[in-house]
This record gives sequence, C-alpha cells and structure tokens, in this order.
Amino acid sequence: MGKVLHVISDTNIGGAGKLLLVLLANINRDEFEVAVVLPKGSLLLPEIEKLGIKTIETEGIADKSFDFAAVKALREIFEEEKPDIVHTHAALSARIAARMAKLKVVHTRHSVHTSQSLLKEPAYKKHFPYKHIVGAINNYLSDVIIATSPVAKMSMMETGTKREKAQMVYNGIDGLRPISDEEKAAFRHKYGIGKDDFVCCMIARLEKVKGHEYMLRAAEMVQRETRFVKFIIAGTGSEEEAIRRLAGDLGLRNIIFAGFVQDVREVLGIADLQINSSHTETTCLALLEGLSMGVPAAASDSGGNPFVINDGINGVLFEERDYMALATAILKLRDDPEELGRLSRRAWEIFAERFESGVMTAKVEEIYRNLLAGLEATEDEDEKEEGADDV
Repeated sequence: MGKVLHVISDTNIGGAGKLLLVLLANINRDEFEVAVVLPKGSLLLPEIEKLGIKTIETEGIADKSFDFAAVKALREIFEEEKPDIVHTHAALSARIAARMAKLKVVHTRHSVHTSQSLLKEPAYKKHFPYKHIVGAINNYLSDVIIATSPVAKMSMMETGTKREKAQMVYNGIDGLRPISDEEKAAFRHKYGIGKDDFVCCMIARLEKVKGHEYMLRAAEMVQRETRFVKFIIAGTGSEEEAIRRLAGDLGLRNIIFAGFVQDVREVLGIADLQINSSHTETTCLALLEGLSMGVPAAASDSGGNPFVINDGINGVLFEERDYMALATAILKLRDDPEELGRLSRRAWEIFAERFESGVMTAKVEEIYRNLLAGLEATEDEDEKEEGADDV
C-alpha cells in the first residue's frame, strides 16, 4: 500500500479544498493510505475528518505558499509520517521540504491567469530570468505537476516546465442530486421568481476577478428588452458593497442577491442558464456543478472556461468583458427553448464523460501508481548493488 500525504495551505474552503475533498472521498483506500497536512483552524479540518482521513495541523502555511519556518516544520512531519508521495496544493514550502526529505512530489496547479484572447503567456514570462526561475522551481521540486485544464498546462510549458513533468487531469466533482418539482416550486417562491421567468444564476465569490460588473451590465440590457428574465447572484466577498451599488446605479430590478448559499442545488435547480463572466479560471467548479444538473452556461472565454463549455455544444462562450454579447446570448436562449434543451442534454452528457469525480480520481491514482512503481524499481536496483558489494 502506498502512503500519500497531501499538503494544503487554505484556511477556507475554496476550489482547491473542494477538489481535495472530492479526491479524498473517492480514492481507493485499499490501495492508498492518505493523510492531510493543513493550517491550524482550517475550515477544511472537520470536513476531512468526516471522511475518516487523518489530519495533521501545523503553523506557518496558512494561506501562503512559502515560509522558512514552515519548511523545517513540514520536513519534521514528513520524517515522522514517512510518506511515499507528498501531494502539494499551492504549498511551495511543502515541495521544498519534500525534496529535502528525498520524497516523490506531485503538485497540482489550481490557478491560471491567461485569457482566451491571450492564450500565450506575456513575453517577459518566456525569457530570462522569469522562465528560468519558474521552470527550475517546477522541474526540480516536482516529479509530476497536475494541470487542471489545457490552458494551465500550456502556461506551464511556456514558462519553462518540462513537458514530461506536466500531466492533464480535469477537475472532477460528484454530480449533484436533481431537485424535485416540489422543491423547485419552493425555491422559486423563496426567491420571488414567477412561473414564466427565465432564470440566470451566477455562483462565485464577489471579487473583481469574477467579473460581476459585466454580468450586471448585461442584465441592464436584458431588462430593457423583457421583465421576464431574473438573475440570481449567489456568493459573498470583498466586492459585495460595490456590486450592490452598481446594481442600484444601473436601476436593476431583475437582480436577486442570494448571499452565501449552503446548498447550490436550490439555485442551480431553478436556473435555465448559468453565467460565468470571470477574468481568470482553470476549471470552474460551479460550472461543473451546473453541468451535472443539466444547466448549460454562458461563459467568458477566459482561461479554462472554453475547455469546460464548448461553444454551441453545452453552452455558449462570449469574449471576456463583452457584456453585450452576453446579453444577446441570454435573450437568444430565452426565446429558443428547443436550443436550450439541446444544450442542457449535452451539458449532463459531457459532465459524465469528462468531469465526474471517478474520472478525475482514476487519473490521479494512476499517477500515484506510476511513481510508486518507480520507487520499487529504484529499491530493487539498490538491493542488487548492495548484493554485488557484499560479494
């Protein structure tokens, strides 16, 4: 049995934390022993413990990638736990400590900052010294780097990471349970949505990078055309006051601020269309959750979005920041239920083929197996050399 020790620096439950929880819930524990190192007081702690997974709390890694003291503390943990593989999530300290302990390292790259209109990294990232520094860090400190979207892998290639180090594994989730007709009626009533209303939802942190401004400006254009389209904004964040103020300035009467929603099924279950107007994504989990419930999306062509939403197949893409194109797409789909139904059917099918949790877990397990096989081969060679020396 191989022992895998995950290290994550998140104190809240964000995208990386959710993905880790999915992986931990689905991994074959007859084949892999897993444990997680995380910051003291992390909100992930009770969720991991519910899965029956061992947790180890430590100082110095809370919401930051590198800390000198954390390297020493992590190395001590590794020496005590004796894992075969350390799997890091935005934790440079852990990669350094693992290399010092001569352990195999898997690193998941959870973020990317490349838009579809700028598929290639800026020139300065592809030359000295940036490329050489980043490339050296990735190549030396990791045996395998998991890219969660093709654009993330492309980004790494252009900034010096060796091709053989990077492996593509799409983010995966457990599909959400559909809601009943009774639940749907209750949720529509809760949010004040009429039976004839076309419902758009946006589930995202209320931060600038998520592009709520462009969704609101599209909503203003839609409002001029019809009053039978409603927009639900689910989430909280530092930009909430500014977003609410902009909605007021635009005179929007079709916006519903839902705040933090514990069970996103109540929003996705009544949505006809999900919106993602983000400036930066790898593989957006909210999009995946929507696809699992058969909800197509209108998404910006930012980062990994085009690899989740295939234009005209399981949703529509619009150029980043082009709120007029977003408004046009919303109105077109509202007036074409047959097309919307076709997109909805393919949304669920593509989710099952590509983004279901079992698909992701199987690929990560295969990465672990290959690294463990390499360890066994090395140990066999060492034993042969020792035997030869004895002779």
